[in-house]
Amino acid sequence: MPKMQSPSTGSPLWYRVGHMQGTPRLQHYVPQFLLKQFARPDGKLWAYDTENRKMFRASPRGLAAEGYFYGPTTEHATPQATAVETFLADKVDGPGADALSVLLAKRTLSSTQAFAFFYFVAAQMLRTPASLQRAADYSTPILQETVARIAKLEPTFRKNAIANVKASGATDSELAQFVQILDEGKFTVTPTREFTLVSTLSAIEIAAQALAEMRWTFLDLYPTDSDLLLGDHPVTMEDVGPASTSPMPLGIRNQNIEIAMPLSLRMVALAHWDGPVDYGQLVPGTAGMLNERTLRHVRRFAFTSYESGELLERAIALRKTAPKFVMRQIRLGEKLIISPEFW
Repeated sequence: MPKMQSPSTGSPLWYRVGHMQGTPRLQHYVPQFLLKQFARPDGKLWAYDTENRKMFRASPRGLAAEGYFYGPTTEHATPQATAVETFLADKVDGPGADALSVLLAKRTLSSTQAFAFFYFVAAQMLRTPASLQRAADYSTPILQETVARIAKLEPTFRKNAIANVKASGATDSELAQFVQILDEGKFTVTPTREFTLVSTLSAIEIAAQALAEMRWTFLDLYPTDSDLLLGDHPVTMEDVGPASTSPMPLGIRNQNIEIAMPLSLRMVALAHWDGPVDYGQLVPGTAGMLNERTLRHVRRFAFTSYESGELLERAIALRKTAPKFVMRQIRLGEKLIISPEFW
């Protein structure tokens, strides 16, 4: 459910309150089994924090994770509280880890393992902080317009909203202010974390189906190339069409798109709409280009096996230079056209 806020106070006028006692625990948006492929022999990685401009060593357990990232968890957590974690463990990460082990061994994926891999890539496109922020940016203007029209035109909605505010203990003055806000449409609507998560994760299967139609190659680095990086948004997309053609918005259905996902320090998965499906080796110097893409898509952290002050400076310089998400809004009388684009 979206939260509606008064523009004057910024305080919620109604919302669902859910509080569960317990100690927060880290929930990974990049799973540990993938992070481990970028670790040193001692099991630890170097993490490059572009926000705080520092680097440090840590184990995969404490990286690419946040407390309560997918919702509250307690010692006696209910199935509802852990539904997202359970879904990701059973449907995404477990099968994804199995598929990754087959790919790293350069064996042939079964049809089930192949789709598990596409499902895992789709999840890594959609479950990260960067993708959740894009989803919130996308849904906010749609929810804003929807709720504004409902609040103005739907009597049942108004009645229930007013009753909820009254039941919360609002004074007559606060209630009158709330009714005025509804009448004038002077409120902001913000999607809740739960709403954003559900709407984003529900798109995984659709994205996986599209990825399954593409042509995939699994390529080792040239022996003299430096190791690959892994970012906190592991999947990158690049329009690699001819310079003479007009660029298209970035997305799976862009026929010139190249999708890249590092699988280990020395192997990357690449997808195109045409070409071979096989294992192979990249040409010399390609690792640098792939690492630059990774750094451009980093929201905050990059991970790899080695320590480098130069890499930290590059990561800081390239931060936030990834393609931008743009919401175009065009009003035609009472109609509103909202067009999301990723360039």
